[in-house]
Amino acid sequence: MAIKLIRDGVTQVAAEPILEPVAHLDLVFEWIDGQYWLHSDIPRERPIGIEIDRELRRHEEFFKRSSLQKELLAKAIGVKGPARPTVLDLTAGLLGDSLLLLSFGCAVRACERNPVVAFLIQSALARAQHPKIKNFEFTFGDGETNLESLNNIDVIYFDPMFEDANSKTAPRKEMRIFRNVVGPDQDAQEIFRKARKLGPKRLVVKRPRHSVDLGEEPALQFIGKSTRYDVYFSKQIH
Repeated sequence: MAIKLIRDGVTQVAAEPILEPVAHLDLVFEWIDGQYWLHSDIPRERPIGIEIDRELRRHEEFFKRSSLQKELLAKAIGVKGPARPTVLDLTAGLLGDSLLLLSFGCAVRACERNPVVAFLIQSALARAQHPKIKNFEFTFGDGETNLESLNNIDVIYFDPMFEDANSKTAPRKEMRIFRNVVGPDQDAQEIFRKARKLGPKRLVVKRPRHSVDLGEEPALQFIGKSTRYDVYFSKQIH
């Protein structure tokens, strides 16, 4: 098995060091419109990539029509009036929540430890030109390591990989593929305990609506149709 890169019609075996830890996987990345996209495991499906500028513009258009105050994630991280916290996203993934947080007006630091996902993020960032991207900082590495420095961080956001809460519903393409590539976060409770011990002003954990807590009852919960946000405050804030 090998990781292949397709660019300008030429296929080559990936030599980028960031991909070496997963060289046992059979993956194909293709250069499309100025960035790399990951081929799906089903030929008829569109490849997977992160369109940063498009997603930020989409969020901006949405919030022209809908109040930010209605967003559960905005409530969970503490967006009130002009206040915009600085957020550390421990699990960047495909930047879905990171870009939403940026669209709120937050400054976001995000990290991702899986080299395949980080490769897609870095490729997308090299192309991004949206003004809000200046408030975004990405690090390839383990979220637990990034917990060692909480300078100027108001909120820690943690979205561990979890199994689909509804086994009768087929997971989205991205989730299906990345469960094979990334796998579940076996150390989720350990990372949660470390984040809790460090005492950020606010720790927000994303969970399936009907799943159990990560070992401690949250102070607040914001519950949607399929997802909920568990909120924990530092011991100094009640």
